[in-house]
Amino acid sequence: MIVSLKELNKFLPKIQLDLSIEKVINNLGYEVESITKFSDVKGIKFAKVLNVYKNPNSKKLNVVDLQTNKGNITIQTVANNVKKGYFTVAFVENSKANGIVYSSKEIAGIASQGMLSGYSELGFNQSLMPIDKDDLIMIKDKEITLDTDPIKYFELDDYILDITTPSNRADINSYYVLALEIAAYLNTEFKWFNLDIRKEAKLISKLQVDKKEAEELTFLEVELVNKETRLKDMLFLVKHNIEAKNNWAIDITNLNLILNGTPTHAYDKNKIGNKLKCEFFNGKLNILGNKEVILDNSLVISDENKPISIASVMGLEQTAVDNSSQKIVLEIGAFNPRIIRKTAKNIKLESQSSIQGSRGINYQMIINGMKFLIYKANEDKQFFSNAINLPRKKANNYVNISKHKLATYTNLSIKNLSIFSEVEKKLKYLGFKMDKNRVTIPSYRSDISCYEDVIEEYFRFYGYDKFIPKAPFLLNNKIIPKTITKEKISSQGYQEVRTFTLTSEKNKKFNFLNFDNTVKLKTFVSLEREIIRNSIIPSLLEVAEYNDKRKIKNFSIFEHGLINKETFVYGLLSTTKTFEQMKQDIINLIGDDSIDFKPFKNNEFVHPNVSAQIYKNNVLIGWLGKINPRYTSLNCFVAEFKNLEKENDYFTLNGEKNNNSEIKNKFLFKEYDNSPLKTTDITFSLKNEEMIGKKINELKENYEIFDCRIIDVYNLENTKNITIRITAKNNVINQINDSFHNKGE
Repeated sequence: MIVSLKELNKFLPKIQLDLSIEKVINNLGYEVESITKFSDVKGIKFAKVLNVYKNPNSKKLNVVDLQTNKGNITIQTVANNVKKGYFTVAFVENSKANGIVYSSKEIAGIASQGMLSGYSELGFNQSLMPIDKDDLIMIKDKEITLDTDPIKYFELDDYILDITTPSNRADINSYYVLALEIAAYLNTEFKWFNLDIRKEAKLISKLQVDKKEAEELTFLEVELVNKETRLKDMLFLVKHNIEAKNNWAIDITNLNLILNGTPTHAYDKNKIGNKLKCEFFNGKLNILGNKEVILDNSLVISDENKPISIASVMGLEQTAVDNSSQKIVLEIGAFNPRIIRKTAKNIKLESQSSIQGSRGINYQMIINGMKFLIYKANEDKQFFSNAINLPRKKANNYVNISKHKLATYTNLSIKNLSIFSEVEKKLKYLGFKMDKNRVTIPSYRSDISCYEDVIEEYFRFYGYDKFIPKAPFLLNNKIIPKTITKEKISSQGYQEVRTFTLTSEKNKKFNFLNFDNTVKLKTFVSLEREIIRNSIIPSLLEVAEYNDKRKIKNFSIFEHGLINKETFVYGLLSTTKTFEQMKQDIINLIGDDSIDFKPFKNNEFVHPNVSAQIYKNNVLIGWLGKINPRYTSLNCFVAEFKNLEKENDYFTLNGEKNNNSEIKNKFLFKEYDNSPLKTTDITFSLKNEEMIGKKINELKENYEIFDCRIIDVYNLENTKNITIRITAKNNVINQINDSFHNKGE
């Protein structure tokens, strides 16, 4: 929405608006996108044309003799619309525009004492005016004298505000409601056009209206006595980036849209019938601009024989007003916003009228708009009829008051709601009525449907800035470990199996998690079910061997079950996955890439070259690898690791509660650093029997490392050189380089 500060101030006569109005508008819940100074001219004067003649030394230059309030001057121009006896605007000597100071200069043998101005030099977009772009200002107006200040006359000392308004409110896209709300907010007088004085109709219209598919549909018939638009009205339109046609019938529709937010259409009375209605239409129409569009079940305004416009979107060529039109018909309607949006989208035409119509026009806006049309027709000496099919006044909507809701939203007790007493006075100024149990809504506010909407009005006029912001109290300094679900394991490519928790005593030797005791049953049904297994791996191997004997070679299985005393583990077995793939599966399932995998060599039942123990916070939680080929012929990788969520106090070791504070791992949130990570390579020379894991652990303990991996191994006779690549923040990499490369370690 474009707003002129000078124009807005006319409706608030008791105060002087300045740039601080931006804060007021923002506090009301709208957003001022920009404020632009309209014009930057100083020292200009009105001058009366005394004479105009050709410069004898130039084919293009015209010499203009002018009278100003400081004496006569001469200015040369190439413009050809200069007329004797008219007033124009002159940039006289020492006047300024956009940093340029004008002075006298001899041109083609004659002194030119400044420059004559067009509207563009004053800040207006002359391409939006019904004059040639090179024409100068030529005015005959009884209000103008030589002492009249052009800056005041043209309202050049102005600022243009670009305001974003709520999409659910059509009423606020108007000077009327914006000025009214500012007046209420600032406790000042609001003065609008005097629309309620009785204006006698001078025409009797024969129009008959049936609104049919429209919510409301009203007309006004006008016989034009003055076809042209007042200059100040045209300049008002141009300030709002709307083209001025100097055709009263067309320009009045745009004035009504800007001032009242009411889409208005004009028709040539001689091109339409007398029986008008709103109906659905399918087919081709030729809209203004001589463009053909295809309508699909769209609303149109029609007479007895044909459509005459697309409702709230665009007029048609065959019924358009032109400069020869003597009798016109003005129409205002309210239509289903959804249909208006659909029509505008289908024909790929978005006009200010369609945008406003798609927000929803209510009956009060139609009444206000029609009153303004009658007021303006009377002011401009036109003949007009009474409004035809004007909406009847309806009972206002209301919502029930809930002080409990207001107290809840404001974080106040009900007894302290008296702080809103001044707000309620402002709302009453806007037309709200506060009864004991309900609030009656102004007729122009169709967007309010519940008490929460009324609370929003309380907040707007109380002032959002008066509410002290308080951060919510959040205690979220611990990240809960990820939950491992059967679905999550299945998504990694494993199928679930179920086996017996009890096993033969001969299997107690499979004790990969180093339990001190084996849990033996006092009574048992058979020797195959006499103890609780110490590992879930033998159970999975039984399933694997069973399938292998039936020629099922490729599979991945898992089980979640009990081992030893109240220890739950996850068991994995795969004949298709590699060590690295299963390692990554375990990291993904536990959800913590800081777990350590250390070589597993001190157990006769595991393959020493391809097995690793799994540690978390230096505590053994599982293992990954292969069974020693002496105990199984299957070529598969297996893994088992504790279900940490089943353990007490974060998790338990060996079935006993562990109070190690390191195990109760607290993860604190850190501020995110978006700078790129760096890498560095370090080569360690080790004896053949030494493991690189010790060096890696030392690095992780001393530095905050993101990733550390082996990239090269070079074997010598008695030693081996292992190169690792470290990824970390830039400052950490610098510390590592200082410690290792500079010292030659």
